[in-house]
Amino acid sequence: MKRYITVFSLFLVGSSLIAQINLGDSTTVYLGDSTIFFFGGNTTLNGSLNNSGTIVSYSDMDLVKNGDIGNIKFTGVNNQKLIGDTIELDSIKVNDFIVNKQGTLQLLTSPIDVLGEFITENGIIEADADAIFVSGSTMDNGSGYVEGKLFGKSRGNPITFPMGVNGAPNYVTISNLPNGTILSVECKQPNSDSLFLDENMLGISRDVEWVIKLSASDSLEAQMVFNYSGVTLTNEKNIRAKDERPGLVLFSKVDTLFHEVNATNSNISTGQSQVINGILSANSDVVITREGRRFAIALIPSIDQPTLFVPNAFSPTATIEENRIFRAFYAGAVVKEVSIAVYDSFNKQVYTANDSGDELDLSNYGWNGVLNSGLDAPEGVYYYTVRVVTDEGSNSKTASFILIR
Repeated sequence: MKRYITVFSLFLVGSSLIAQINLGDSTTVYLGDSTIFFFGGNTTLNGSLNNSGTIVSYSDMDLVKNGDIGNIKFTGVNNQKLIGDTIELDSIKVNDFIVNKQGTLQLLTSPIDVLGEFITENGIIEADADAIFVSGSTMDNGSGYVEGKLFGKSRGNPITFPMGVNGAPNYVTISNLPNGTILSVECKQPNSDSLFLDENMLGISRDVEWVIKLSASDSLEAQMVFNYSGVTLTNEKNIRAKDERPGLVLFSKVDTLFHEVNATNSNISTGQSQVINGILSANSDVVITREGRRFAIALIPSIDQPTLFVPNAFSPTATIEENRIFRAFYAGAVVKEVSIAVYDSFNKQVYTANDSGDELDLSNYGWNGVLNSGLDAPEGVYYYTVRVVTDEGSNSKTASFILIR
């Protein structure tokens, strides 16, 4: 004979079981419309579940082989686990999936397909590679987030991916997608060994990186907005700029460097230890591919007009590679011609470079602190003249600098 635990919405609009619950194989749990049922202790659902209401869980829950669980909410102050059969079920169907808790919710299940609302009010959801697929809608203003990978399907409206890493939410919203487009966003702490800057950047955050992939189409263009938080930016090159700002950057496989994406920065705030929060909105559509595109946050010099900068010191033995070469930096226009000459204190020329072309890279022109004889130049004061020519005119500078060993 089957046993039933039946909760009728007519009589019980809210009930709870606080102790640990282990329902037998022949048990059926039925929750009617508008019913809210609280499971306070660890719960194992060996029997079948028929949920038209909402399950609220404060502790670990094992769905066993239940593949259609209706509305479910995780809350409370303890870390929780959602467990389910990972072999027999292709996916677990959920209507509304709500997380509003302290601590983490660890998903140890087959992939979860959220058909209704995916609400991340508070808390951290630890997801495996293919753990969550949102067919419905997501929340764009919560403080909770998914740490790992999240799949989403476009319904013609913008999709917000509530992502984050290391205790900080870092959401990304993607729009202008064809209806039915499926893509994934992975949010993670990047590998520092793969964060290579182009010459126009001062530094790049080691705190967060987004990898955005298409699941079907080879490539398409989309509009992107990144809400970043908990990001620390430092001037790795020790190059002084008039002003500095966070910028959105995109990794290029062609030259293995990150390059700035034209974007508008808004709502910037700085907390303790220069931790920065803000919003970066790409000013034009960005190409995303099936292979994936890597996005990060970098420190960019702010430029009101084309600017020539020449450092006043350098060291051939510096820890940072960019500081081992005495060179000029130019931003705001494409360089067509460059001329550099360096002299010692006796007015003897120790380095010269002259070149012209369609688009010159100034990082290729600089003095490494070695004399024409092949010997290392001694520490001391040296003098230079630099001239840079662009389509907008020429810019020259003559001054002294110090070589430090």
